[in-house]
Amino acid sequence: MIELYLVKPNEMIEIPTDSITWSGQRYKAARKIEANVLYTNQGGLQYTKVEEGNTVLFKWKGKELFRGTIFSRNKTKSGLLSFTAYDMLQYLLVNKDVYVFSKRRADQIIVRLCKDFQIPYGAIANTGVVLNEIHQNETTLYDIALRALINTEKQNGRRFQITSQKGKLKLNEWKPSSDQWVLETGVNLIDYNYSTSIEETATRVKLISGDEKNTVTVTVSDSSGQKRYGVLQHFERVNEKLNKGQLTKRGQTILNKKKGVQKELEVEALGIAEIISGKPIYVIEKEIGIKGTHYVDEDTHSFKGEHHHMQLKLIQKNTRAEVD
Repeated sequence: MIELYLVKPNEMIEIPTDSITWSGQRYKAARKIEANVLYTNQGGLQYTKVEEGNTVLFKWKGKELFRGTIFSRNKTKSGLLSFTAYDMLQYLLVNKDVYVFSKRRADQIIVRLCKDFQIPYGAIANTGVVLNEIHQNETTLYDIALRALINTEKQNGRRFQITSQKGKLKLNEWKPSSDQWVLETGVNLIDYNYSTSIEETATRVKLISGDEKNTVTVTVSDSSGQKRYGVLQHFERVNEKLNKGQLTKRGQTILNKKKGVQKELEVEALGIAEIISGKPIYVIEKEIGIKGTHYVDEDTHSFKGEHHHMQLKLIQKNTRAEVD
């Protein structure tokens, strides 16, 4: 059952609700809800008033799934009001600034950003690696934080994840879980869309770094892929000054991601609130020969009455996003 509340300093007021869509995407920071609520009845009686800047809380079957701020509204003459609310990570996306951090861990950088922009935060894990981070051009706070976490992972192999829980930003270490929900046709998997393509495939990657006087160029190839699909080159000019070894490593990473047939799997299933972007799930679909672990790249959960369905975009590798 849907429960939606307007959160006030000393009380919570329930908002009569028709339906809610709750969604998120890997490395797109904020999760959001889009709610259709009752604004007036046929006699013109006005229900709970909501407006931009209000905090709302969404529960499903008694469990809190979302707490965030209303950013936009749309009202119709028929008495329906729809609004979009984002969690606290939205403030990392909409704010930009320039920063120079000297000998600071990623967690210290994130706390500084929260304090500077009045973003509530809770538990922040110690990331353990001291960094020097320079952002001379205006950069979103999210990209500043994400780059610090990526550079941390490169140095100590530990992956951290920023989340928003109960209206506060948190930083936790991400660890693979052996427990996975199972989606299977005939059980809880309703429909799927499975596509394969080589339109985004690369069988050769060429990278260039440096300037005209000191240019470093590397090329890495997938010989078996070239025999099968021909030469499909991905070319990139890298802004960072990297030596040949570093550039080769980056090229190989790109090639590993782009080689072979690119596969996309989207599924519709009975709703499971724990399955959100970044989570691993085990998919069994015999018709297309899929049986194994996938990761949720995008998730959209739809709630209406007592019904809960979800649509998921799945990927096979939970690779970390890159930030220039």
